[in-house]
Amino acid sequence: MGVRLLFGAVGLTVALLAALGMNALFDALNTRALLAGTRVLLFDTEDEVVERLQEAGAQFGDPQFSLAWNNRNDLDLHVIDPAGNHIYFRQRTSPTGGELDVDANADRLRTTERPVENIYWPPANAPEGVYKVYVHHYANHGAPDPTPYTLRITIGGRTREFQGSLRHGEESQKITVDPRAVEDWYPLPTERMNWAFVVIGAWGAALGLMLALGLRLPQAFFTRHEAYDPREFGVGRVLVGALGGALLGALAGMLGQVLFGWLYGLGEGFARLVGLAVLGGLLGYGLAHCVPNLPVNAARWAGAIGGALGLWAYGWALQHYSDATGRWLVAALLGLAIGLMITLIFWAMRYALVRSGGSIRTERLGKAYRLKAGR
Repeated sequence: MGVRLLFGAVGLTVALLAALGMNALFDALNTRALLAGTRVLLFDTEDEVVERLQEAGAQFGDPQFSLAWNNRNDLDLHVIDPAGNHIYFRQRTSPTGGELDVDANADRLRTTERPVENIYWPPANAPEGVYKVYVHHYANHGAPDPTPYTLRITIGGRTREFQGSLRHGEESQKITVDPRAVEDWYPLPTERMNWAFVVIGAWGAALGLMLALGLRLPQAFFTRHEAYDPREFGVGRVLVGALGGALLGALAGMLGQVLFGWLYGLGEGFARLVGLAVLGGLLGYGLAHCVPNLPVNAARWAGAIGGALGLWAYGWALQHYSDATGRWLVAALLGLAIGLMITLIFWAMRYALVRSGGSIRTERLGKAYRLKAGR
């Protein structure tokens, strides 16, 4: 039992380290923005502001000014167009075609914790010139202040977000926007499935690399065990095993992403379940060929079960924390499940030695021999 827990703990630890490193890399590369609008196995790429606008029946235009916050207080969006027309809740339209079409939490009796406001101009009909936009905290409906908010501005196929927080009665600073000077803003998100393969493949490669090293090297301390083979810890075999773990981990990640995309139409939960189970199963199968004393069938099924359990862990993390936490938990379950399987060889060898009353060379301990060992 002690050896079983040891390799389970090792698998969990190195998997967490791999996930931690990849999360830091994803943050540094702003991967979320890169994948926005793309269905990705282990990323929450849904656009919360767009979801709220769609639920509220908002129109999309150019330019478009959208405000979102997360409590029942009443924040108001104000836009002054180049002609000097002021659009807000008291003046919802302007002669230039602008309109405030969504005004959330204005009625204290009909509030929501997912509010959004929206001012837009129909494409190609907006006046040329400089726009000014700001946010006013109009009423406190019982939620604590200050109230954080996100202001999103979309112009000419590019977008930018501004964050702030306000107390009751406060106004934000006015933001001046010139549609001719937005070249450095982010382009609107488009589906980038190729990048999804790269990102999930890289995540799988990092996990496979760390597990291939982490589950092999500790075995070097079991020098008195019948399963110990010093040839497995030469530099060449260690490097080949690590490279194999990385390559097969990348393949597992990309295949999981492919299945997630193909099956998404049958339901996001089902597609993620299949994708994670396949990722885990293929990762376990690959590691069994890269790590000594890791049985193929056991590792494959352990990885698949760990991936399936990862669906629940990832969903829980999305509800309470973030997709980054979800990736940690999925990695931890895979590392724990696959690491525990190494002890099947140790246990089986001990069993065979006791039943046979002698010593058995490691390479002879196949399935058929185990069945005959007690005769």
